Amino acid sequence: MNLCGIFSDSKWTTKAILLLGIPFFLMIFSSVIMYLIQMAMGIESTNASTSWLLVEQGVVSTLTFIVGAFLYIYLTHKNPMAYLGMIPTGNIWLYIIASIAMFCIMPLVSATAVWNDSLKLPQALQELEKLMRLMEDTANDFTIQLMSESGAVHLFSALFVMAFIPALGEELLFRGCIQKGLENKIGNAHVAVWVTAFIFSFIHFQFYGFLPRAILGVALGYFYVYGKSLWIPIWAHFLNNATSVLAYKMLYQETGETNLSTMGAPQELLFPAIAGGLLYAAAMLFFVLVARYRKPQ
Repeated sequence: MNLCGIFSDSKWTTKAILLLGIPFFLMIFSSVIMYLIQMAMGIESTNASTSWLLVEQGVVSTLTFIVGAFLYIYLTHKNPMAYLGMIPTGNIWLYIIASIAMFCIMPLVSATAVWNDSLKLPQALQELEKLMRLMEDTANDFTIQLMSESGAVHLFSALFVMAFIPALGEELLFRGCIQKGLENKIGNAHVAVWVTAFIFSFIHFQFYGFLPRAILGVALGYFYVYGKSLWIPIWAHFLNNATSVLAYKMLYQETGETNLSTMGAPQELLFPAIAGGLLYAAAMLFFVLVARYRKPQ
């Protein structure tokens, strides 16, 4: 029985339910399965090894984002790969310019990360602030634990789980499914990019890193809009995550750095933020021009 595109003619409400339900079900399913395996192996949650945590994170992320997104697109579109734009552009310059743009925007991201991390809520919302800070610190500590071990095998494992899987899975779900779906529904690519970036940042439930993550979401969204290929934001997302992992492992792990969101942030924020934003805008303009006028190779 061929299920490809079985919901292609369904109402947008049905597709929205599928988009929310499939990844959520797979997240719960994979989490339960990994927990049962953990219990069967006699692994205590409080002292689980970094290797096990990487395996667990990799399995849950793969099923939730990669399998979830592909399954949704498979059920709702008759030509899933073409709809997603998973066909390579053949234009290496777009990947090169996207890489340059990602490095250009890093000072702006770092500056907004420092500002976002220093936000204080009014006295009446102190309990909410404590909860938000606890969630941020928990996620931060978990990420550091995933990168805590040394050695080449662990480094490549961390890059695979923390850079490759999120890059592929999150771009499939957020840009390929949500952003593309919003653009088709409302007919405005810019609104789709910004709304998806908001959802992309919010869904991480790390509110003290909300602004820098939203900025990255916008950048990735426009790579998809103008590059016409999902592989470009996948590459840019991987580059960003891999750079963070390598920077921590090679530059900051020995210093005892504990706040990943502000890691490597400049002391002076205003000039790097402005310079980074301008350089990114120039790189994106070049990206758009190359995407429009350069023939695929």
